Amino acid sequence: MPEPRDRQVSVDLPATRSRIARLSRYVESSLLSDGQFICPSYQQCRNSRHQGDAFREGIMSHVGRRFDMTIDGAPLRIAVVGQESGLAKGPSAAMYLSGVTMETRYQQVLNGSGLAHRYYAQDGYPGRNPHMRGTTTALRLLLGTGLGTDYEGEFVLPTTGRRFHLFDAFALVNRLLCSAGPPGGSQGRPTGTMARNCGTHFSATLSILEPTIVILQGTKVAKWATGVLAPEREHTEHLYEAILDGRRVVVCRFSHPSAHGNIRWGDRPSAPYVTKVIAPTLQAALQLNGQA
Repeated sequence: MPEPRDRQVSVDLPATRSRIARLSRYVESSLLSDGQFICPSYQQCRNSRHQGDAFREGIMSHVGRRFDMTIDGAPLRIAVVGQESGLAKGPSAAMYLSGVTMETRYQQVLNGSGLAHRYYAQDGYPGRNPHMRGTTTALRLLLGTGLGTDYEGEFVLPTTGRRFHLFDAFALVNRLLCSAGPPGGSQGRPTGTMARNCGTHFSATLSILEPTIVILQGTKVAKWATGVLAPEREHTEHLYEAILDGRRVVVCRFSHPSAHGNIRWGDRPSAPYVTKVIAPTLQAALQLNGQA
């Protein structure tokens, strides 16, 4: 396999525009239409929340405008799957509480967490949260910019066209499009009803995105994803292949970047979990992806 910074990345902008249009049509018909959350399971999920918990509905997926790529000649479409959207902080937080469109989510992830933040706070820019720091590390490994915390290393220079930020090159798809939990907190406390009902939307989203590599963040996410991404061939406890709509998908199972103890990997790229688990697993995932 080429050294990380020798990898050749190209982008198919029309393919991504078409893919985003298809997902937008699904959202408009089944989830969020003219600012109204129209999911048929909404009330059932809301009523299932634990007593006293708040409920935030309808946080759509982020899809980067350079989602469709090839790396060293092999198609590469990266989807990172979290549990649900955390509670937004800061002066613009009200925009992201509920009924968040794909476009708004894109702006939140790329411009908010990506371009307006740094790995650590520096030069007047705030630092990212552990979740997005870990996601940054994973994307740097997959896209060949090398491990590090430098801002320049977050940009990819394709074979043609202008450079782009890592966060414009992946999809962030939460397993749950709604979140429930104690008011004012970021810790989700979803119910089994929510997980079951949202499986339909998760499946539809992945069918449209057709990812080639999926990163599952957290043990609950890994459990709840198996209905759609059932292991077809296990390689390690962190890596397996699944079949989705007749297509092979390489799936990576990791802890959440903000997990506690020795499985935490959202604080620094030199964390043991990064060097011993994340990096070798993603290298193996790229090798499998290139064999498709």
